[in-house]
Amino acid sequence: MAPVTGARARLETAALSFWVVVYCPPDGQTHKIDFPGVWMRAFVAVAGFVLQFSAGVGIAAADDWPTVPDGSLHWQLQGDIDVSGNIRVIDSDLFETTAEQVREWHAAGIFPICYINVGAVEEWNDDYGQFPKGVIGNPYWGWEGENWLDISRFDQFAHIMEVRLDLCREKGFLAIEPDNIDAYEADTTNKKTGFDLTRSDQVRYIGWLIEQAHARGLAIGQKNAAELVPDLIDRMDFALLESSYRFGFMDAFLSYVQMNKPVFAIEYIEEGVNPDRFCPEARKYGFQGVIAHVELDRKPENCP
Repeated sequence: MAPVTGARARLETAALSFWVVVYCPPDGQTHKIDFPGVWMRAFVAVAGFVLQFSAGVGIAAADDWPTVPDGSLHWQLQGDIDVSGNIRVIDSDLFETTAEQVREWHAAGIFPICYINVGAVEEWNDDYGQFPKGVIGNPYWGWEGENWLDISRFDQFAHIMEVRLDLCREKGFLAIEPDNIDAYEADTTNKKTGFDLTRSDQVRYIGWLIEQAHARGLAIGQKNAAELVPDLIDRMDFALLESSYRFGFMDAFLSYVQMNKPVFAIEYIEEGVNPDRFCPEARKYGFQGVIAHVELDRKPENCP
């Protein structure tokens, strides 16, 4: 808070000068204007509040985060990353990516998105040991070493997510891809999280994540969770979909295109995607079509 205090002191001086200049009469003589202390204190308090937020503390002003380009996507979360070719956007893992890599992408004109797992925790995460045991739930089906988080009590690990968001920003990322924002849906199947999560739990948690990302000047996207589009479309900045063509939920994200927000639609080779069928559909919807390996460990192919 010291910088804000200093800013307030400078504001007080600037405000006094402003009033002297405005009220100096045309006779050229200097007159001292007795500005009421109560109004000065109010002015300094309000202006200090504005300075505090413009300095990146607290909630950022509306639209104070970058626009995600609607262009070719390189989505890779592990392995050596090769960004050669016509790449406009890259999405990579927070912990696997260095600040130097992000700087290189900036220099190449590539928009960097930071992948964060917000609905589950992985044993190999640098901060795994910081999560309270009580919020770590059942294994995430199909992914060894990954377990669901109790998002209904996200206040118990919110500080960890805030540190992750801070690290994204410090490394130079411009946006967030929050993974597993559909945890409540698992509790409607036999792949239970262990916490009996509800839709309202999910929306409340995602709303907090959106606020935290935007407060840091970071864009944030919707990852899958088609049923939540009505709740999120006005606050999210882009969408990233997995297997939307295969499972038939592309229609749910047309509203993103209508609001000029990019949609990146990924289909997996291991799931038998046919590029000759998928790519024309992606173009028809106005989506950026991407064909990738499910491990996300190598360079994907963008639809022409």
